[in-house]
Amino acid sequence: MQLDLFAHSRDVTLENAVISAFASHDLSAAASAIAALRHEYPDRQRLNLYEILLGQLNDFAQSLRAEQLAKCRQRLTDLIQPIGFSLFGSEHARRWAAPLWQQLAGLAAAKPFIASNAEQHAAALWLAAGDDSMARVATEAIPSWRKIPAPLAWMTEIELRSGHPEAYWPLVAELAWLAPQRLDQLLDHAPATVNAIFHRFSADFENNSDEDDLAWLPAWLLICTPETREFLRPAQAGDSPPAQAFMRLLELLHLEKTGQHAGLMILRGKLRALAPDIFAIYMRSR
Repeated sequence: MQLDLFAHSRDVTLENAVISAFASHDLSAAASAIAALRHEYPDRQRLNLYEILLGQLNDFAQSLRAEQLAKCRQRLTDLIQPIGFSLFGSEHARRWAAPLWQQLAGLAAAKPFIASNAEQHAAALWLAAGDDSMARVATEAIPSWRKIPAPLAWMTEIELRSGHPEAYWPLVAELAWLAPQRLDQLLDHAPATVNAIFHRFSADFENNSDEDDLAWLPAWLLICTPETREFLRPAQAGDSPPAQAFMRLLELLHLEKTGQHAGLMILRGKLRALAPDIFAIYMRSR
């Protein structure tokens, strides 16, 4: 995180001292280094930015109390982290900000989950800190987390990053039914193979229903990606039409495999009435 300039230049040496102090979260050292830089090079381009960051970090440290959690999180999200990105670059800045997110997660540890303040729950803060293990523990402590959009999305993100399809595909399906917009936001965290499947789905599926496109993804997967079927079977289906279509497709695939023709015809009719777009895709290969 040192400046990549002439190593023996006096102004660069002083500025590197500022960067190093910030990198180690030593605010006292950062204050001294900034003062030295201002004294010798008052026109240094990023000097004001250093001083703003120092002030914000001091305010953040002084406000670290459970009752100030929302304000601290907003300060970190809206002010501190963007400055960190501009100074260090996105990859370094995420690692640099992790201890600050960890401090917020510690403040939130004893707080219950409240849907309207989900971003202040410890699980969300541990995720922001990049600690998936602690985020998992915090999420699993939420009663019925698998039926609630925010914690289900957190666990889906954790499993997508883990890279184990048997763990993430059931959650992807459940999130598609429960909160498809949240699933869409997770694509940046998905393995390349999953992203490729999403792109195929977007190109192939024409949705004429009132449901969100992604809500139909699990049913489409059963038809068009046989390699995911076994991973998807453990998904806990809901009551929405896309979830019902998924379950009927599972039944249809079983009836096809076992040669139960009479039941197959009846169930196909039910699928066509429930989800004509999915039925049309199903029948393409029949």
